[in-house]
Amino acid sequence: MKPLPEAFMKRMLAQLGEEAESFYNALKKPPPTSIRLHHKKGKSSFRTSGQVPWCDLGFYLEERPAFYLDPHWHAGAYYVQEASSMILDHVLKQLSLSHEGKIWVDMCAAPGGKTGLMAKHLQPADVLVANEVVSPRRTVLWENLSKAGFHNTFISGESIDSFQVPFADIILVDAPCAGEGMMRKESEAINQWNQALVESCSLLQKQIVQNAASALNPNGFLVYSTCSYSPEENIQNLNYFADHFHLTSISLDFPEVWGISVIEKGTAIGYQLYPHKLQGEGLFIAVMKNNAEKQSSHKKNKKPFQIFEPIPAWLKSHVANPEALAVHKNSTQHEIINLQAIDKANELLMHLPKAKSINFAGELKGRDFVPAHTLAMASLQSASYETIDLDLSTALDYLERDANTLPPVDVKGWYVVTYDGSHLGWAKWTGHAWKNHYPMNWRLRDRHKK
Repeated sequence: MKPLPEAFMKRMLAQLGEEAESFYNALKKPPPTSIRLHHKKGKSSFRTSGQVPWCDLGFYLEERPAFYLDPHWHAGAYYVQEASSMILDHVLKQLSLSHEGKIWVDMCAAPGGKTGLMAKHLQPADVLVANEVVSPRRTVLWENLSKAGFHNTFISGESIDSFQVPFADIILVDAPCAGEGMMRKESEAINQWNQALVESCSLLQKQIVQNAASALNPNGFLVYSTCSYSPEENIQNLNYFADHFHLTSISLDFPEVWGISVIEKGTAIGYQLYPHKLQGEGLFIAVMKNNAEKQSSHKKNKKPFQIFEPIPAWLKSHVANPEALAVHKNSTQHEIINLQAIDKANELLMHLPKAKSINFAGELKGRDFVPAHTLAMASLQSASYETIDLDLSTALDYLERDANTLPPVDVKGWYVVTYDGSHLGWAKWTGHAWKNHYPMNWRLRDRHKK
């Protein structure tokens, strides 16, 4: 590990006192590796060394493997996620949420790890939008969420100033930050650090939360997190949010044995995860509640358009349980959501009209229906589609978009390709040869590199 910046070390000494030496020593140790299993299709090929205490589906690994050689990873059956980030799971469990339909927003969503934790807590009538303004990061976000196949989940690329009127019930701001909590894992976090960066990030965070607060319904929850230790980005910001945005800090409960530190100043309260106190990196998290008594007078005074409709008759034979699903009226790929979520999906698209559902049924090409990759990844395909389960070598061939080693079948048509039960994608048997329909941009590369 590269030497830590002197100014950073002095500040951490002031913050931690006699604990500072333990903190510095922790940063010299190898970072732990952890994964979070998908809440509906979780599976991996690796031996775990223990469970992440604050996440029932989070596990530590004995060593860091080559994830790209595990078909379950390509299937979205688990997500490689830093253990401290999984604290969001325990935080969301503590929110007092009604059983009515809700709109969830992840404002700074890429690469999608925390979006996945939010998706775990969705009810059938809820919708979730993962927003990412940076286009290359949004591409990665799309891939990760599509492979996971989360239901009722949308992606948008709106700038923060698009969030001007209240419509969301839970908003996560995992804010861009100085990255101090990543110094053990990423040397660039050390290289880029200086006090000016901390101050500029603090200003940006205020701007993001100002818009998030504007988009939050009365009594809605704002979850705020950074991977930094600086008071300017964390507890001082919470005080600023409370003073300017009608937000009140909410106390959370964590077992003492977890080693999570409580940070308080004035009426603000947040929680810091330190690498010398637990098996994870540095992370700060807090929850604030919108205490505004009524909706903003600037809220759009119009009813949502009826954008989604029940599954059309011709499509019913291609999807499982079609009576429980709905599709976008004007989508050639037939964006698909739960029928129970229509109201909230329509409301969401009234505010973020460019948001796209990550799940598609597929499209008609002439008389032929071409199923979408995400239909299989979300396990929404009809039971009439048969599966072909592959061994490891053949599964990796398939992920490279090689069709030559797929096993023979007797009946022409579309097949869901699986590995050890995990859905990988589609292949079509023409009667003479296989056609591999795994997405070209996501294909496995450098399989045999050392």
